[in-house]
Amino acid sequence: MKNTVSGSRRKFFASCVCCEPPPAATGPSLGRRGFLAGGIAALGLGTAGNALKAPAAWSQGSKTKVDVHHHFLPPEHREALGKHKAGAPKWSVQMSLDDMDKSGIGTSVLSQVQPGTWWGDHEESRKLSRQINEHGAKIVRDHPGRFGLFATITPPDTDGALKEIEYAFDTLKVDGIGLLTSYQGKYLGDESFAPVYAELNRRKAVIYVHPLTPNCCNNTVPGIPPGSIEYATDSTRTIANLVFSGMSQ
Repeated sequence: MKNTVSGSRRKFFASCVCCEPPPAATGPSLGRRGFLAGGIAALGLGTAGNALKAPAAWSQGSKTKVDVHHHFLPPEHREALGKHKAGAPKWSVQMSLDDMDKSGIGTSVLSQVQPGTWWGDHEESRKLSRQINEHGAKIVRDHPGRFGLFATITPPDTDGALKEIEYAFDTLKVDGIGLLTSYQGKYLGDESFAPVYAELNRRKAVIYVHPLTPNCCNNTVPGIPPGSIEYATDSTRTIANLVFSGMSQ
């Protein structure tokens, strides 16, 4: 899987070191859902299989790339990040579209900005997740073919996550679910997340996972942004947790 992200996005997502651009994608173009069906399911938590029907969006004209790592930031999420003293990068739909056009990206799949919506308050998380998902779904509707959506859920809140999965797929018709590698120290193999995974597996859902920088490791190597090392390392942590906990079976 090739993940295409332009250099200019680094300017307004500077806190997301994983947005460093990899080598340009090559090979034939695929539509959003066709691309997802080819194996985008992250970490083996979900499978595309028969979950995705005929593509609803295709790369347009000379724009042949599909960006599956494309953050967006609704006003409500920006406000919450400020409240919790987390970084809030500059973003607008037009900035995304301009960047996509410059980089030959036909379709971008939107996902939440880390650290997501979970600060230990169920009601806050449920309200914010719903606001993010509805905002993302509106962007998809307003710009046919240009955007898809990985919906935000919060696995530590089992009831809230299950309700949001139902709403996201049945009402908003999202492309998949966006998770983070951990939630306040609970990695994705935590047994309490099992009911959420059972429902996602029942739906054969596509799952996208974004890494974080854990509290332990914000300045491990002076002079190097923690995400440059810790994003890959944190992905390894959550994969290991899934495997050794047996949750990935």
